Amino acid sequence: MLEFYTPSLADKHLFPDHSKHLAYEYYYSYVALWADAIGITICKTDTALYMHLEEDDCFLLPITDDLPSAMQELEEHCRETGQRFLLECVPNEEAEQLKAMGYQTEHVRNLDDYLYESEKLIKLSGKKLQSKRNHINQFEKHYTYSVRPLNTKELRDECYKMASTTWLDGKDCTTKEIRDELGALKRALDGWDELNFKGILVCVDHNLTAFTIGEIIDEEMAIVHFEKADTSYKGIYSVINQLFVSEYLSDVHYVNRQEDAGIAGLRKAKLSYKPDLMVEKYRVTKKP
Repeated sequence: MLEFYTPSLADKHLFPDHSKHLAYEYYYSYVALWADAIGITICKTDTALYMHLEEDDCFLLPITDDLPSAMQELEEHCRETGQRFLLECVPNEEAEQLKAMGYQTEHVRNLDDYLYESEKLIKLSGKKLQSKRNHINQFEKHYTYSVRPLNTKELRDECYKMASTTWLDGKDCTTKEIRDELGALKRALDGWDELNFKGILVCVDHNLTAFTIGEIIDEEMAIVHFEKADTSYKGIYSVINQLFVSEYLSDVHYVNRQEDAGIAGLRKAKLSYKPDLMVEKYRVTKKP
């Protein structure tokens, strides 16, 4: 029987330090930011690293070099404990392997990750991204702004204050999802050095207007974890998106901007940048 426990910084070394998977859930930062909100526990054996999400009562894909043995070990655990056997967020390549092994797979579009080539996010070339260039040009025409790295605790505290006031004021109501996101943001800011995060903020006339936070996995992929802005400044999201990638991620192939969670406005915004790659994710169960 597998023994699951709440992860801590001491478990960071158990997770990939390279882009083994292009889905963002398979790195330590995901666990560090969201474990409290959705009840993530982990178990490490000689075969694999397992993750369980209490909120959805599901497992993620085992992180392993021996997928058949890991699935056998996980199935045995579920038989012994009566725990539900269900995997979520399984990337396409591994889903195909599991399908060939006799499992049932189902594509969950709302969970697909959006990946963009960093060079494209910086240059915004071509007719399809003309609107993004227009947004930036209009912003630069109308506002005097400055950019600063999030390299001090004081600046990071200001970002949390902005997210929990200005950004929150723009929402119709405070949902559990928003509260969970603010909690994850607080953990990102408090654990900055241990998580090796990078970030910038934009000030307009000395007023904090936007910030973004991300991490570099390796030369193949970086992940953007948070991006918050005061939308009363038209074009601010286009500006901070380009600035952050240009400043920190220019040497990375893909920028993973995570999923849209089925939110119509978010999906429209992510599609408007014309993703270069969608990391399809699947639900995996045993065939009846």
